[in-house]
Amino acid sequence: MTTSPLTIVAEFDVPAESRARFLELCAYDSERSVADEKGCLRFEAVTPLDDPRTVILLEVYDDEAAFETHLATPHFKVFADGVKELGVKEISVRKAARHAPRA
Repeated sequence: MTTSPLTIVAEFDVPAESRARFLELCAYDSERSVADEKGCLRFEAVTPLDDPRTVILLEVYDDEAAFETHLATPHFKVFADGVKELGVKEISVRKAARHAPRA
């Protein structure tokens, strides 16, 4: 099913000793994605106030193709390599369709 725009909600469990570096990697990936990828509309990293080990990425792309392009970028590779090196666990990556507000 093709949706436009496509929202990605990715959740990670981050060891306390890796949190600062992981958030730096998230900021780098976010900045490069929005600046360099025509199809990336929004990219935010957030943390629940009551759970500092969890980091959630909220990303919005024009469509599935734009997200696939994101996964092939050099800045995503830096992020993905960092996830492995820091012992960060991917909890889930969900794809969602936006229904409101209407575009």
